Amino acid sequence: MKRFMIAAAAFLAVSAARDAAAQIFLSPFVGTTLTSPSTRGNTSKPGFGLAFGSLGNIVGAETEIAYFPQVLDNSANALAKNRVFTFSADTLIGPTIGRVKPYFAVGAGDLHLNVTSLSSVVIPNPASFSSDYFMFNLGGGVFGFFTGHLGLRADLRYFRAYGFKIADLQSGAGNSAGITLDRFDFWRASIGLAAKF
Repeated sequence: MKRFMIAAAAFLAVSAARDAAAQIFLSPFVGTTLTSPSTRGNTSKPGFGLAFGSLGNIVGAETEIAYFPQVLDNSANALAKNRVFTFSADTLIGPTIGRVKPYFAVGAGDLHLNVTSLSSVVIPNPASFSSDYFMFNLGGGVFGFFTGHLGLRADLRYFRAYGFKIADLQSGAGNSAGITLDRFDFWRASIGLAAKF
C-alpha cells in the first residue's frame, strides 16, 4: 500500500508539472491543398480554419476545424462545385526551444464533402452529393513566437480520407468529370497567427 501511495504521489507530481508547463494556444490560419485528389499537382482555392489546444514542453494536443471551397479539381468540368469541412483531433510532438517549437503532428477525424452541380440549383438532380468520411492526417510544422504570447505558425499536412463514394455523380450533367474514388489523399500547406495564454 505504501508503494502504491508513493507511486500515485509521484504520478500526480509529474502530471501537475506537465500541466503547469502546458500553455493554451489559438491559431487561425489560411491554406491551400498542394495536390488535388482527382488530378495530381493542382492546388485548390485557398481555405481557412482554426486550431486550438495546448502546447507542452514535448507533447501537445490540438483540435482543428477547417473549410476549403474546392478540393476536387473542377478544371475538366466547370459545372460542378465542391467544398470540404474537416474536423480533427491531433497530437503535436516536438521540443520547445526558446520561442520556437518544431513539431510532428498526427491525428484523425471527420471530413465532410459536398459536391453540387450548378444545374441542380435550377433543376434538382442526382448530381449532388454530401457525406462524411473518416480521415487521418500527419505532417509537421513550427511555431515561432515574437513575444511571450504572439507569433506565427507554418504547417504542412498529408490527409487521407476513406469511404469516399461519388457513384451518384456518374451520370447526368455536371457529373464532376466522372470521378470515382473509394479513398483519396492530398497535401495541405497553411500559415497563420499563433497566440498562447
